[in-house]
Amino acid sequence: MVQEILSMYVDTSDIDAEESIYCLRIGSQVKYVTIEPGTFPSDVLSFPMDLLPLLPPLPPGNWVQARVARGPHSNPIAQLMDITLPGVREQWHSNRVDDLSLPLVKIITSRVRVVQYASRSVIAKIARFHFEIAQMERETAVYRTIDGRDVGPAFLGHIVEGGRVIGFLVDQVHHGRPAGPEDLRECRDAVQRLHAVDIIHGDPNKYNFRVASDGTVTLIDFENAVLCGSAEQKNEELATLPVQLSETTGRGSVFIVDAEGERLTNLN
Repeated sequence: MVQEILSMYVDTSDIDAEESIYCLRIGSQVKYVTIEPGTFPSDVLSFPMDLLPLLPPLPPGNWVQARVARGPHSNPIAQLMDITLPGVREQWHSNRVDDLSLPLVKIITSRVRVVQYASRSVIAKIARFHFEIAQMERETAVYRTIDGRDVGPAFLGHIVEGGRVIGFLVDQVHHGRPAGPEDLRECRDAVQRLHAVDIIHGDPNKYNFRVASDGTVTLIDFENAVLCGSAEQKNEELATLPVQLSETTGRGSVFIVDAEGERLTNLN
């Protein structure tokens, strides 16, 4: 019996032509179900509570992927898929933590959550589906390069699902505020420490700098980072900082909801 939809991918721009993918928790197992276009009414695909009762019985056993489509008599049927899901290969940290062992505290984005780990709140970031693994691979490599250099939050370990690495845990930067124009020198220093190991941040908006009460700056969110950046790229990124730190539109700010998905709060 499906207990929870952990993640879903529904292309609302072309919902009648594209597959929808769901990550489900069934007991102590995580399984993926792909639904072919036209199998169910398009208006239920984005609403788990409406979709779950429509799913056909899913096969028992230790399978990982299944496809749901209309059968010979137009009834939806589930067929198992013999495909190995990719995982992050950049496994440099000794600590590995099972995804289902991390109690949810808050949702930040579809891929980023605050969870409980070792009796405290930390940040968990995952690749929900196979097409997000490459981005996770790159960000994990960035954390390996900056480990111990006082650039970003501390890397706490890899998140594992069914034996494959799908994400990581990092310290939550509890204290601090987004950067402003008055923090230009400190933010420039933080970015230059990143550039010193040939990494371009890729999105140095004011909310990706956390400024502590003593003026210490921590960079966060390396998913757009570029490894082996050129001198020209470094100079271009530094040149954008005055504008980035003066931004007033809220670009880069995110909202969070609580574990029940009811309360909406500004993270920054």
